[in-house]
Amino acid sequence: MKIKHPWHGATCYDHYGWGEQGRTIDVQGFAIDRYPVTNEQFANFLETTRYQPPEKHNFLRHWHDGQIPEGLEQHPVVYVSLADARAYAAWAGKRLPPEAEWQYAAQGTDGRAWPWGDALDSDRVNPGGGTTPVGSHPGDASPFGLHDLCGHIWHWIDDTYTDRVHTFTVLKGGSFYRLPADASKWCIHTGPLELTSHIKVPLLSASMDWFSTVGFRCVID
Repeated sequence: MKIKHPWHGATCYDHYGWGEQGRTIDVQGFAIDRYPVTNEQFANFLETTRYQPPEKHNFLRHWHDGQIPEGLEQHPVVYVSLADARAYAAWAGKRLPPEAEWQYAAQGTDGRAWPWGDALDSDRVNPGGGTTPVGSHPGDASPFGLHDLCGHIWHWIDDTYTDRVHTFTVLKGGSFYRLPADASKWCIHTGPLELTSHIKVPLLSASMDWFSTVGFRCVID
């Protein structure tokens, strides 16, 4: 499979020297989860493996005493770091998608701006205020039938980069959180974002990689 991968940010353009239009790359066959990993699925992982991160500050902060709050079982798990996501994926016999695979699964090969087409449709994304059960937004599917790709949670991806000073990854998809209208122009863009968007996340420590808006889904070769 060949896709036009934009590597949509100045840092990535400069790092790879691909220019603003990106380049066409090969993507090998893979299967990807239809939905993000849920709180219930992550709880099964914890129960089976007794996994605990080296640092626990903010790990699964939205849970109560290590238990999923009632009604959140089918919501995407958040407050998990890149390391936590990789640990879950390994336990499940899977892995996290690199950026190119995420892009292909979300966009297909026609260059669409959103999983469902070329225009933002507010009825197909999370309206804001918090996570919702996966699959709650009809009509939001990608060409391959994936849901919750844009405007629900940011997704961890498996690539890490360096600019010779910092190690970082990127998050894809945008989240339910919307900035207030009077927010500083220095704030990171939030809400649903086009498929050619991302934000850069320095990888500092696990305790700084847990966010209420970031989760993940897995792939398998």
